[in-house]
Order: sequence, then C-alpha cells, then structure tokens
Amino acid sequence: MPSIRNVAAPYWAEFIGTMILTLVGLGVTAQNLTSSTTRKTEALNSSLAWGLAVTLGIWTSEHVSGGHINPAVTLSRAIFSGFQATRVLGYLVAQTLGAFTGALLVWVNFGAALGDLPKGKGMHPAALAFITTGGTWTGLVGEVTASFIFVLAVFAITDTTSTAKSIAPLAMGLAFSAASLGVSSPLGLAINPARDLGPRVFAALAYGFDVFAHGSFYFWVPLAGPIVGGVAGAFVYEWLVRRDAAYHALEEGAAH
Repeated sequence: MPSIRNVAAPYWAEFIGTMILTLVGLGVTAQNLTSSTTRKTEALNSSLAWGLAVTLGIWTSEHVSGGHINPAVTLSRAIFSGFQATRVLGYLVAQTLGAFTGALLVWVNFGAALGDLPKGKGMHPAALAFITTGGTWTGLVGEVTASFIFVLAVFAITDTTSTAKSIAPLAMGLAFSAASLGVSSPLGLAINPARDLGPRVFAALAYGFDVFAHGSFYFWVPLAGPIVGGVAGAFVYEWLVRRDAAYHALEEGAAH
C-alpha cells in the first residue's frame, strides 16, 4: 500500500512548482511597477522572467507530478493524454494554492514599496503586481491565442518522438516567453488560470475586493481564455500534427 507521503507528493510538487512560477514571475512584475527605470524594457523583462519562472517550476515538479503547474495543461492532459480524472481537482487546487502562496511571498518582499504607489480612485495600484487586466475582448483573444501556442508547444515538446524532450523544462519556458512576447502586454495575459486566480484572491485580501470588479469584471478572462486556448492547442497537436509512435518508427526504419 502506498504511503500517504507518496500519494501526496504529486500535489505538493504542483503546489511548489506553481509557487516558484508565481514567486519569480510576480516578483519581476512588482519590480517593474515600483521601479522608474524599467518602463522601456518592461515587456521584454516580464516575458523573459515568466519564461524562466515556467522553467524553474517545471524543473522542480516534472519528475514527480509531470510539471503541469497550469490548469490549462492539466485539463488538456486529462482530455487528450490519459491523465487520471481523479487527480484533476487536486492538481487544480494545489496549483491555485501554490500561486496564492507565491503572491504572499512577493508581497512580503515588495509590500512596502507597493504600498507607496500613489493611490487614486478605485483599485489600489499595488494590486496590478498580482493580477492581469485589459480590455475584455482583446484580453480574451490574447489569452486564447497565447495559450493555444503554449499548450501546443507543450504537447509537441513532450511527445515521445520529440528531440526537445530531454530539455523539456527549458523548451517550455522558451515557448512561454515566445507566446508572451508575441501576444501579451506586461500586465495583460496570464496564460495560466492559477497564476491569476491565486494572486487575485491574495490581492483581494490585501487591497480590497475591487480586484474582481476591476476592468468590467475582467477576472473571468484569464480563467476561461487559457483553458479554451489550451484545449484547442492540445486538440490540434493530437489530431492534426502528432504521428503514432509505430508509424514514426516505421518511417525512421525506412529512412535508414
């Protein structure tokens, strides 16, 4: 009979991996908000940092849980890759709690500087270190598009016939940076529902529940968009791009 520790290990791995992802990514976002010298390079800084954050999070958790650290990836794996349905809810909860904890650690580090940001009417500007925001339609299109690219890349990188599989965490981080640079604004996209929901709940507790009403109740966009785009990306790879392993082996043999 497996021990409780071994049963719980994948969920802890998802929690810690997503915490690292959020801690690194939101840390750079907080630096951008509180610094007066990074505005011109903010988009590049943010995209590269989030890519590195994805790499670190996956490296931490991949060998234990598969390194999903993203509900869009977990749901896509459950639909197309045989990931156990009984684990889905636990993974989603662990990812969201990990993101919440990462946000808490960022607040511990940057809370004083964020608190000094000039406050106007409405939502406290410090909350922008933790949430994504933008126009509803443009945000939704961006989330769907970037998540489509990212999850498609994840499925391609982890294909058993892929030459990138040996460096999967780094390759996935680069894919995330590429999707972010190509589609996102520095505060615009999550490409990960847990990355927005967990920190948004923390921001609500720290700065007020205006974070949910902000931007015409924008909070649903980074929840729905990545799931729609991620599932679509996984579908395209699994049904239009991927070849069966037996066919691939046969073709490789013919080439030699």
